[in-house]
Amino acid sequence: MLACATVAGVGPFGAQDLDFLKGMGRENLEEFGAALASPPELQAFLEREAESFAEINGEQVAVALGDLVSAVDVAALTGDFAAYVAASIRQALANGLWGWFDDDLAFTRPWGFELASINVPVVVWQGGQDRMVPFAHGQWLAAHLPSARAKLLPEEGHLSIAVDKFGEILSELVASTPKVGP
Repeated sequence: MLACATVAGVGPFGAQDLDFLKGMGRENLEEFGAALASPPELQAFLEREAESFAEINGEQVAVALGDLVSAVDVAALTGDFAAYVAASIRQALANGLWGWFDDDLAFTRPWGFELASINVPVVVWQGGQDRMVPFAHGQWLAAHLPSARAKLLPEEGHLSIAVDKFGEILSELVASTPKVGP
């Protein structure tokens, strides 16, 4: 059971009032193009991409992410955080690309539930400089989730928001969590 949620999320593919791909970095456009074309085309695309990420380190991560990272995200990708992101990418690919593959297919399919059915507190955090999940996705989710409170921050990116607002996100999550027990 979901008691509360704090999200920066992708809106649903095919929503009438959301241009799903608009504002995404070049790499996402290619990736989702492959996902929409066919599973074999997506697999081939991800196999090529996985090779370039298999041994990535913190100093390489911003360049490797290419057009997916805005200037504010590149500025956030330094030191320990860059090393953490690189390690996370390597770990995600350690057992193959199938989780990545499944995510891409899921992003391009119906969700299987209605947003109106979510009745717990939800906080939507979204950065306006996000080239992985464009600002319009956060705006769309905030407008379509009945219990949503929006934290739409034009100056933040996909990664910088995690660095710059981590404490606020955690505080919001704790504050949104219903109290249980005495």
